[in-house]
Amino acid sequence: MRLTVRQAAQLLQVPEEVVHKWIRDKGLPAVLYNEQYWLNRVALAAWAQSNQVTLLPEPPPKHRQPFPTLAEALAQGGVHRGVAGKNKREVLRAVVSRLRLPEGADRDFIFQMLMAREDQGSTGLGDGIAIPHVRNPIVMHLERPAVTLCYLQEPIEFGALDGKPVSALFTMVNPTIRIHLHLFSRLAFALKSASFLARVKAKAPEEQILAEARSVEAAMPRVEGGAAEGSQGEKR
Repeated sequence: MRLTVRQAAQLLQVPEEVVHKWIRDKGLPAVLYNEQYWLNRVALAAWAQSNQVTLLPEPPPKHRQPFPTLAEALAQGGVHRGVAGKNKREVLRAVVSRLRLPEGADRDFIFQMLMAREDQGSTGLGDGIAIPHVRNPIVMHLERPAVTLCYLQEPIEFGALDGKPVSALFTMVNPTIRIHLHLFSRLAFALKSASFLARVKAKAPEEQILAEARSVEAAMPRVEGGAAEGSQGEKR
């Protein structure tokens, strides 16, 4: 899932020179090879989320089964309320216990991976919302991908960019990295929507949140030229 600077610029909706500046000054992950920078789609999505930069959602690849919608994944993961915990560690442990995982899944390993990611930098976005995730997406043998929304019993300090405590956390588990990218980018894009964000912050009934997710996703722009289709030379 390798991207050129030009492809990354299209996804980030900025000029190519801005991408070069972010690589140089803001830690945007990139590898210099043959005097050209290459970016990884997973790392780009994580960087954009951590730096509150809008990333265009990845369209479903051509000639493949359509990806699940954000609303479908949210319905699969569910909306969980009253999740207890006095600090980040306790809350993430409680969140992992709510994930709808295959029988025998190592929940403790997932918890440790999430904590390791938080030690590297908070996944708190601001506005009381966080998207706990790991550097390598949580990929398992699943019938359906899931995005789980957990509302905390009490807001906690999460090290968010705006300094506000967090009360809502989105966590996702997917069968493939490609589906993870698809849903991660759509969730990040949806959280830029004032109407979707308002529903989430208001702890609206699950059906209202799902309805707003469907509405936002229906209006999402598509990337021209296949920049988000994967790496160059990838077989279709």
